[in-house]
Amino acid sequence: MPSSSRGVIGGLFGLEPVSLTKGDQPSPFAGSFIDYFLSARCAFYAVCQSVKPRIAWLPSYLCSAVLDPFRSLGIPVRYYDAGPNFRPGRHGWIADVHPGDVVLVIHYFGFANTTFPADQLKLRGAVIIEDASQGLFIKQRYPESICIVYSPRKFFGVPDGGVLATSRMDAIGRQPLEPPPTEWWKAAFAMTQMRREFDLVGGENRWFILFRHVEETFPVGPYCSSDLARVLIETGIDYGSMRTARRENYLALAARLNKFALFPVLGEDTVPLGFPVCVDAAQRDAVLKCLYNEKIYPPVHWRIDGIVPEEHHESHLLSRRILTLICDQRYTICDMARQAATFLSAIN
Repeated sequence: MPSSSRGVIGGLFGLEPVSLTKGDQPSPFAGSFIDYFLSARCAFYAVCQSVKPRIAWLPSYLCSAVLDPFRSLGIPVRYYDAGPNFRPGRHGWIADVHPGDVVLVIHYFGFANTTFPADQLKLRGAVIIEDASQGLFIKQRYPESICIVYSPRKFFGVPDGGVLATSRMDAIGRQPLEPPPTEWWKAAFAMTQMRREFDLVGGENRWFILFRHVEETFPVGPYCSSDLARVLIETGIDYGSMRTARRENYLALAARLNKFALFPVLGEDTVPLGFPVCVDAAQRDAVLKCLYNEKIYPPVHWRIDGIVPEEHHESHLLSRRILTLICDQRYTICDMARQAATFLSAIN
């Protein structure tokens, strides 16, 4: 049984049990040319090593970890207004883009970003990277982009792994990659083992402290994925069951929490990362505390104070109002009912 039977919903995925049947759903990356990296950040690092951009343009609503590869390579960063459900059409910044600049477009929460001005940026000579770290089942959407990058760790239990997919083998230059740093990888593997053990038999929560250490020391550089992660990603996951469970859980939450949902409508092809909701900014931290007290641990995507300039008002407003309820394949419709009831109780 998942850990929710003992009250815990959310947190790190435990090491994935290998699916021998694999199901009838092909890998989300089928039909693309694939490179495996230690993480999505390492994939971004490799692309920038290849194209050597003058500047990286990043959306103003993003995880601060995305900055790591650009900082490591000394690439200046500028922000443009963009985020989930933001109003389209404010593209004055494009005039400042120069040939060879990298521009990152994020697909948020598993929902495809459909308003990105890729055609205009291509005319400016930009190098476009699609970030599907939150959208494992999203295909490369823009023909103008050089690649799309995934982070399977956000969807199931592997100790490492970032996937770079392209429609053409020669889309980016391939550089030699180093193996994962041994001591870090041992800690990452042990962390997923501990969480799996906790899910199966309970006991002391030993994985969380190690999780924080692993995240704080995550290597960023020209590193490939581990062989274990690659095998699990390629052949060990029942993607069809995952897709079905996530969608059913999302719809169960939407039935009760639709008016709070960042995405009230779940498209037929969408496989959600989670169920993002918005509350009053003054109430958000109190709502989180109520959920934590009931052993429900929704992440906040993302806290950007001190990272993104305050002039990007819409991004900061969303950052202060959002939290993401859990709808992944570890949990049941009963777990969704418990989350919804706890959330509504906290709001009221």
